[in-house]
Amino acid sequence: MIEGDWPLRRDRVIRWSECDLYGHVNHAAYLTIFEDMRIEHWEALTGVPISPTRPGPVVAQIEAKYLRAVGFSAKVTLGSRVVSLRRTSFIHDYAMWSDGVACCTGRAVCVVTRNDTGEKVPLWPELRERMLAEGAVAE
Repeated sequence: MIEGDWPLRRDRVIRWSECDLYGHVNHAAYLTIFEDMRIEHWEALTGVPISPTRPGPVVAQIEAKYLRAVGFSAKVTLGSRVVSLRRTSFIHDYAMWSDGVACCTGRAVCVVTRNDTGEKVPLWPELRERMLAEGAVAE
């Protein structure tokens, strides 16, 4: 059973290219799958596509907790949410379920930066409001 509020949810099927020799999702593939969710969620929050000419999220720290193996061609549901935010950063949670059972969870600390200089950028008011409206907590 999928518990909690996940503002962004997507169903997908596991591809062979995401699997290891045993036909299970490779541990590194989870991070790539979660990255796709991070980018889609960012674009939904900001209303514009990710671009090297605009500030965007850079992963400062990431972790994954593997709970249950997922195999090739499995139908899964993915979730993404911002759980907290600070002046220039936010914490993004991810999860993957198969048949309603959690298979993997992840968490990333993202810092918003200018891509040309690497300078940190404060979360602008509209972005903060959208994150808070989705349930994030300001720290």
